[in-house]
Amino acid sequence: MQTTQFQKLSLTLSLTLCLGVAIAAEQTAERAMLKEGKMVIVQDGKTIRMEKNVLLPHDIKVTTNGTFTVNNGKQRQLKEGQVLDSDGMLTSPDGSVAPVLDHVAMKNGKLVLVQDGEASAVDHEIAFPDGSKVSPDNTLRTPDGRLKRLIDGDLLTLGGQSLPSQDTISLQNGKVVVQKDGSLLTLRPDQSMMMNDGTKAFGNGTVISKNGTTTTLTEGQILKVEGVVTSTK
Repeated sequence: MQTTQFQKLSLTLSLTLCLGVAIAAEQTAERAMLKEGKMVIVQDGKTIRMEKNVLLPHDIKVTTNGTFTVNNGKQRQLKEGQVLDSDGMLTSPDGSVAPVLDHVAMKNGKLVLVQDGEASAVDHEIAFPDGSKVSPDNTLRTPDGRLKRLIDGDLLTLGGQSLPSQDTISLQNGKVVVQKDGSLLTLRPDQSMMMNDGTKAFGNGTVISKNGTTTTLTEGQILKVEGVVTSTK
């Protein structure tokens, strides 16, 4: 049967309406978090209740029931107080922060492969699409054949590109906790620690940033600073 002009127009309108509904079914945000058992998002600096599923960069999809997927991978559940940022970093209430993208990381002197949030020790050479390779002995061979030894805190995507790492300084139950090079450390009241970006954390709750600004931490506050800068060039 020959399709009439009216039928073609109706089909076009139907497809347009369906596409509009699909777009409206998701919204964008700066971050999404589970707070007191409810999903909330930050948009334009304002915290509001999450009414629709959210699509973040890196093909991260967050649902109103508190689950998220990355690149249509395994569904993961957000835990109370966790914050998922638009840069693909997941921050937990204990001050730990890690990428949700699949990646290779150096932690406590060991190379680990993280896929869909689950980590496993690297026991074989991994070849990346760009021609670089990482080995269980913690070395990275660049596409031009140069060798680089990875250090704690180094992060690489499964495409071979470096991921910017983040350190944190927080106050947990009256104690200063820092995440540095992928590990959480608790400072004594009389102890201080220099972070990778030059920020200095003190066990009494004082933080002096690299530009000289002083901050006194409040309970539960988490400050993020630049971590190890990985170079694959």
